[in-house]
Amino acid sequence: MVVAADGIGSGVRGVLSPEHPGTACTGFTTWRVLVPPLGRPFAQHETWGPGRIWGTHPFADGTVYAYAAAMAPAGRRAPGGDEKAELRRLYGSRHDPIPAILDAVEPGQVLRHDVHQIAEPLPAHHRGRVALLGDAAHAMAPTLGQGGNQAIEDAVVLAHHAAPDAPLDLAGYTAARQPRTTQPRTTMIAREVMTVSRVNMTANRPVIALRNAAIRAVGALGPAFLLRGMDGIADWRPPQRGRCPGVPPYAAGIRNPPSEP
Repeated sequence: MVVAADGIGSGVRGVLSPEHPGTACTGFTTWRVLVPPLGRPFAQHETWGPGRIWGTHPFADGTVYAYAAAMAPAGRRAPGGDEKAELRRLYGSRHDPIPAILDAVEPGQVLRHDVHQIAEPLPAHHRGRVALLGDAAHAMAPTLGQGGNQAIEDAVVLAHHAAPDAPLDLAGYTAARQPRTTQPRTTMIAREVMTVSRVNMTANRPVIALRNAAIRAVGALGPAFLLRGMDGIADWRPPQRGRCPGVPPYAAGIRNPPSEP
């Protein structure tokens, strides 16, 4: 068996499905930076603005990871390649600690990438004895943080269908993970990611007002209600070979192969 986990620009995907259109640009670009500790505590946050997002994540050692996203045509870059200046232009007037983070960014240390996704599902996640895994099979925007998570789920399900004590069953892997079955997990999540991306990156003022009002209303109902929005995503459970009390033999609604008890 060959496992093709060669990422969003997968060459293997193009060989297995040459008729597939491949990836498409989402319409927004991202920047990422790492800066030394700022010397004062602050809360992790993500701030939404018209067509723009900024997120800040302090690490345990004080190092700060920050990311930004904005609507932009594919291929556009800052004048003269100065992405730090571009970040200052777009986010320099935002709330604390964003200006301090921008001050701490070293010139030339800003990563910028256009965000691409597989908008049209693949016909299958395997061909013959070759299996696609992760972004190679279902690249998606990072809006819900599911790209890496879905790759891990792929790996668990693939291992289940490639167990050494059973026949190789890549068709079963595709049936569990591929979007044109009765349980289209990766496509369902990819579509939710696209929906959330459109909502939190919108620059339409009436839509922004409606979105913010909805978030305030949901927030007022408490975290438990808010977390219900992740039902079907964060509650996934891996396939089980045996039967344990209270645990389905093949959890999360994924098809149970006939060879299993």
